[in-house]
Amino acid sequence: MNLWQLFLIFLTAGINLTALYMLLKDGNKPYRIWAWLMTIFSIPILGGTLFFTFGLNRRRVKLFNAKELIDDKQIKAFLKEYKNNIEPFKIEDVNIQREYKKLISFLENANNSPLTFNNEVTILNNGEETFEAIFKACEAAKNSIYIEYYIYENGKIADRLSQIFIRKLKEGVTVNIIYDGLGSWSLSKDYINKLKQAGAKVFCFQKVRLVFLARTNYRNHRKILVVDNEIGFTGGINIDDKYLYGDKKLGTWADTHLQIKGMAVNFLKFIFFNDWYFVSGENLFTPNALCLYEYKKNVPTQIVASGPDLKYAAILNEYISIINGADDYVYIANPYLIPPESLLLALKSAAMSGVDIRIIVPEKSDSVIVKWAVRSYFETLLESGVKIYLYQPGFLHSKIILSDDTVCSIGTANLDIRSFEQNFEVNAIMYHEETTLKLKEQFFGFLEDSEVLTLEKFQQRKNIDYLKENFARLVSPLI
Repeated sequence: MNLWQLFLIFLTAGINLTALYMLLKDGNKPYRIWAWLMTIFSIPILGGTLFFTFGLNRRRVKLFNAKELIDDKQIKAFLKEYKNNIEPFKIEDVNIQREYKKLISFLENANNSPLTFNNEVTILNNGEETFEAIFKACEAAKNSIYIEYYIYENGKIADRLSQIFIRKLKEGVTVNIIYDGLGSWSLSKDYINKLKQAGAKVFCFQKVRLVFLARTNYRNHRKILVVDNEIGFTGGINIDDKYLYGDKKLGTWADTHLQIKGMAVNFLKFIFFNDWYFVSGENLFTPNALCLYEYKKNVPTQIVASGPDLKYAAILNEYISIINGADDYVYIANPYLIPPESLLLALKSAAMSGVDIRIIVPEKSDSVIVKWAVRSYFETLLESGVKIYLYQPGFLHSKIILSDDTVCSIGTANLDIRSFEQNFEVNAIMYHEETTLKLKEQFFGFLEDSEVLTLEKFQQRKNIDYLKENFARLVSPLI
């Protein structure tokens, strides 16, 4: 054995042991530890290099721990003001199933997300409806526009927004913008500088210098717009022309967004304020930050945030609670079905208990690895009685769940570990029959454009497909 071989042995051992120490020291989840260990030990040197490039998150963890402390302090003051100003209510007086009352209490205690009343909501079924409503709201702005998006892409939609923002800035309206460093990596500096020169405040969440080395964890995947503290938007639709004009590779994009008026807007605004403080250091919380509303329609709504700065996986618990509380049906549409074991067990148990579980995912995918990782869960779900449908016309990007004509949720979260634990997400839960029935109409519209996948048909796939699925599932915690 020569010196070069000895050097490689010691180098490999040093990298592997250091990586193992860092994995255990940082308190990673078991699934993540095993995924990285298999990568590190199966690909000597390169596996360890990949870990130190993409797997280490200590600086960000410390950063988000500090964010959690600041956010917690601000939200407690905000909640105190909220509870002092609103008329006390009793959940018992609202027609909400017992299981969902537990969810409401959990989200308030663990996530500082109280149930709000005096809300009016509008489901926006596609890009045209969404941007028409967004443009209208922004053009009517009198005081402030707060906007936070994962993908903010140059194009006709971005240009239209820029024109509105610049005009509103001249009228004295405040415009604050947050965009994610990875999702909006291609947003041009000229666009940003033009807005800044007009007086807008624009900040990047977690800057990315080299996109091919960028970590996909800890991204701000939220889509939030709050105008004049009166009207809010959230859902799956980003600022991107493909929502109006389609995509050359994937075709039309099907998605769902939500417009909210009422008390719940306060909590969309609160999430924005916390994220704004994180990126800019400016505290937007003021003594008059809370806005009170009264609307004829009263849709009980909870705004739920999730992210690495929070102790509990609130959105994961939301999904599990809705599934466990269902008596008749649970309908889900989501582009990324890579469920953690707890969610997978909930889906299978509900289906085997006689609940009608239907899940729509896109036939096409914007990621080859993700496509095969999603398919790796089909067989076990189909065997338990879950019905799976493949959306055909284009790419289905909606993130919705609804159950028993009583509860529904629209938001930004995918059904994977990244959304539940690692990225910053936001969902709106509505405990309301009329709203759930409207979302049900959209779901059945998606269903008409989908093909049912049977267990018999799926089991006829090629052997190579099994290998692709298993490999993709193995590496899915890393992607």
